[in-house]
Amino acid sequence: MEGSRMRGLWRQGADERGMVLVIALFMMAILLMTGVFMLRMSSTEGDIAYNAMWSEGSFYAADAAINVGLDQVTPTNTTLTPTALAPAPPALDPFTATGTIGFTGPTRLPGYSMGAGTGYNPGGFAFYTYSLVGTGSGPNTWIAPRQATRQIDVQAAYGPVAQ
Repeated sequence: MEGSRMRGLWRQGADERGMVLVIALFMMAILLMTGVFMLRMSSTEGDIAYNAMWSEGSFYAADAAINVGLDQVTPTNTTLTPTALAPAPPALDPFTATGTIGFTGPTRLPGYSMGAGTGYNPGGFAFYTYSLVGTGSGPNTWIAPRQATRQIDVQAAYGPVAQ
């Protein structure tokens, strides 16, 4: 009796009807997890691309402010306190550029004139040093509620200027 009962249980376990359903459900679960992973990965890649675009645009806006400031470097612009750039950098919609320029002082050096045939200049020459700060800001990113901001600090020398 015991042997026939075991054979009956064995036959019942050997019945493979319904296994296709289990395998199909298992495969569908694997495909669902793969699809969710791929969707999340593509969303993250888009976020990275947008953040890079806003950061790069903010850097170029700060660079534009520095170039506007370099155009204002002259031997007559010798105020020691940093002042806002005037004229202001152009509008770079949707980015904004601001900047300051400050005179850090002259450096005097003896030497020859840069002009051909003028010879030695006993008064020497001066190089005027300026400090420029350019800041560029982008729009609020849709990923995180913060602005993409970049700042560039530059030390520029104007000269030689005969003394």
